[in-house]
Amino acid sequence: MKLNLYEDKNCKEEHVDVYFTNMRPVVRQIIDSVNSERPSFSGRPADEDLDDWEETILGPDDIYYFDFVDRKLFAYTKTGVFRLMNTLSSCEEMLWNYGFVRVSKSNLINVYKIRQLKPDLNMKVYAFFDNGERICINRSYKKAFNEYLQLMKRKTV
Repeated sequence: MKLNLYEDKNCKEEHVDVYFTNMRPVVRQIIDSVNSERPSFSGRPADEDLDDWEETILGPDDIYYFDFVDRKLFAYTKTGVFRLMNTLSSCEEMLWNYGFVRVSKSNLINVYKIRQLKPDLNMKVYAFFDNGERICINRSYKKAFNEYLQLMKRKTV
């Protein structure tokens, strides 16, 4: 993707023109950024009491992965684990253009935070993250995961 930037001191209104052949995730991110519609989530630290907690705003770049356990959604970041009031499906829909892909019934991961992929027995693959944690990519989600990686790879070339 080519980027042209122009500074015009006489410009009355700033504007952005985007030319694209198809609506790829990177184009959607640009549009969301210009429209200030970048998704964010509010959560509380998972180990805090319900009555006494401070809300934390999390952006897509902060989150390594989501985990749905006991009908509760948790977001894992470099600094901790946060309980969210969203559903895993809504997060998947909002974050598809931001590098998040479903890898099991209960996990949604950020491909940009993966340090290494390692194959395991029974056609499973483990994703190791920058923060040292790992998530199993379930074999029934493996094909969709690989297709998503290829799509993300094309968008950066």
